[in-house]
Amino acid sequence: MREKKMRYLILITMAIFIYAGHFTIAQCKFVSVKDKKFIDAEGREIILHGVNIEDKSKEHNYLSWHKEEEFVKMRDWGFNCIRLIIIWDGVEPKPGVYNDQYLAGVDKRIQWAKENGIYVILDMHQDLYSAKFGGDGAPSWAVLDNGKPHVYDNSVWSMAYFTSPAVHSAFDNFWANKPVVDGIGVQDHFAKAWQYVAKRYANEPAVIGYDLFNEPFPGSNIQETIFLKLKTVSDIIAKKYGNDSSTFDTMQKLMMSGELSKYADDIELYKAFTDGGTEVSMEFERTILAEFYNRVAKAIREVDQNHIIFLETHGLCNSGTPSGIVPIVDSNGNRDPNQAFAPHAYDIVTDTKDVAKANSGRIELIFTRHAETANRLNMPTLVGEWGAYYGQANTLLPAQKVVSEIEKNLFSDTYWSYSGVREIDGAEYFPVLSRPYPSAISGNLLEYKSDLSNRSFSCVWNEDPNISAPNMIYVPAEWFPKGYRVILEPDEKGWSFEKIRDGSQNGYLVIPTTGKSIKRSLKIESK
Repeated sequence: MREKKMRYLILITMAIFIYAGHFTIAQCKFVSVKDKKFIDAEGREIILHGVNIEDKSKEHNYLSWHKEEEFVKMRDWGFNCIRLIIIWDGVEPKPGVYNDQYLAGVDKRIQWAKENGIYVILDMHQDLYSAKFGGDGAPSWAVLDNGKPHVYDNSVWSMAYFTSPAVHSAFDNFWANKPVVDGIGVQDHFAKAWQYVAKRYANEPAVIGYDLFNEPFPGSNIQETIFLKLKTVSDIIAKKYGNDSSTFDTMQKLMMSGELSKYADDIELYKAFTDGGTEVSMEFERTILAEFYNRVAKAIREVDQNHIIFLETHGLCNSGTPSGIVPIVDSNGNRDPNQAFAPHAYDIVTDTKDVAKANSGRIELIFTRHAETANRLNMPTLVGEWGAYYGQANTLLPAQKVVSEIEKNLFSDTYWSYSGVREIDGAEYFPVLSRPYPSAISGNLLEYKSDLSNRSFSCVWNEDPNISAPNMIYVPAEWFPKGYRVILEPDEKGWSFEKIRDGSQNGYLVIPTTGKSIKRSLKIESK
């Protein structure tokens, strides 16, 4: 009897562990990278998919409005990852003084994510360098703008990157590591702030890693880059359209008046624009930005060897400019083994009233460029930001195009953003956010595709006989209102469906492994 009870307890314990493993985060192992893949604690390739969580307001102490119930929602929508925004001004409000009360608020959100099986990427965010310029990021004591004026217009917030001498000076001094009031370099302070954060989360497996700096902007040398871009385009317009007035001076006027956008659907011309000035932007990435990344990574690695470091590109690469970023290396030139590529993908109409007019050719170019960089770096890719549709009408088609590119390239992604005032769950593009996808694959993912028009999903992978944990495919009920058919080949052990939680119709197809080195395919079709 005692042996029977013991066997029963063992079986129950194993069942609980196996079931929990589908939806919770392993307590003692970390997500890592292998070549171009993210790998979970069970050795499976994982696709990270989710949203950005943010509040960039000092009045709210830089802590988002989201509560525990929103994390339950995100789990229900199939999100297994969030990019959680943190702000340097929140972390280090005074030189060398760190705000544990702020980080306790971050702790709480990480815990809510962990309880719902959602991984967290911490992103040290900035826009226009600092709140002083209408953005967010650096504390006031770290703003070294040399007293320059902040020149901007109110059309699109990001135009101040190109028009504000104060923003240019603040970035120039940051990249030069100029000393602040205590005599320590501003960049050194930033690295120490990251070290403080990393030490706090060094042993937390719910945290995947650290996105070191949001959309790095080069400072005043942007003027040279933009000059070269406009010069390239003005020459092409003159030749292609026979427009004698298409001189560089006219191009500047077109840019300032917004008339330049009428040429933007000419993909040949747009590609020339993105290619213009790349020698300048790439030089910034290969030297100044690389040195900065290595400095911050060194500070992090002194306290945390467990987490992935995510690298972003020059801000112009968001819209298709080729990137020259290089991997992080230590003082001996050895490549850090745990790093990933984290570009953003925004068509040039983002943040304008014309966001629904995103061009498929431009979107494809952006992702082609990101894929080229990912292949050169041999790193897994998480598209850290895309979208920014904010509930606007007629944005389903551009969202579908972006997702098709994400899937084609086997990228992970976090949509921008789950906002407090412009919800995502009521938006017309919500079905492409809460979409079927392979959350975990017991081997090597070869291809996958979600097709909203036909309400179908397909996936192909090579299974690894050394991995025993099952394949996990997220399936939202909204996609299949009349049910679905599953076609699995080869189908040796069948499959099961496990709801995410009681009361939810969403869940995962759980497909046991075959224990063989074999190619498998899955199709989910609407009835």
